[in-house]
Amino acid sequence: MVNVTGEIEILKEAIKEHGALNTDGKSSVSYGILFDKTANTLEALNGTLRAAKRQKKITFDGELLMMPKDKDVQVVLLET
Repeated sequence: MVNVTGEIEILKEAIKEHGALNTDGKSSVSYGILFDKTANTLEALNGTLRAAKRQKKITFDGELLMMPKDKDVQVVLLET
């Protein structure tokens, strides 16, 4: 069984580590960077992104992000 809470924590840390503060003062990173940086730690990045978005921990435009067309979409951390 996948530990969704743990995977969301890994996702949040990756956004903080590899992203930058946006104009709202929130950590933000492009999907392309997130995809590259979490390839070895998060097996199902899209599943984790969707779960985190449902829990209002992150936000991004669209429902499902795909490489390479969505590589520049910003994934924004809503909570620290």
